Amino acid sequence: MKIDERALLQERVRTLVLRHALQAVLERLAAATRNAGEDAETELLDLEQSLVSAARSIADRASAQKLAVLVAVEDATTTIRAAFDTAHDRLDVLAPPRLALVGAPTAAAA
Repeated sequence: MKIDERALLQERVRTLVLRHALQAVLERLAAATRNAGEDAETELLDLEQSLVSAARSIADRASAQKLAVLVAVEDATTTIRAAFDTAHDRLDVLAPPRLALVGAPTAAAA
């Protein structure tokens, strides 16, 4: 295995570990935010945007470097998005159902 391939594999393993750790932290954050009576969805969206923006700025600076660096950054971005998607899905499942406004039934003419 070449050095570049090994480095890429190591980065992918780190990214997988990051995904699991990030999902666990996001679940705790969502639960704590909900318990505090705040909007967990807004907090998660803000955090997501900050992390993805940081990953993209690294990619911009790394454009002159090897492909392995760019692939690692893309993997990290995908991992972050997947973790947030999972957290959003879990929040949707835990959210109380919202009642829709329906009109009053009209009486049938006799």
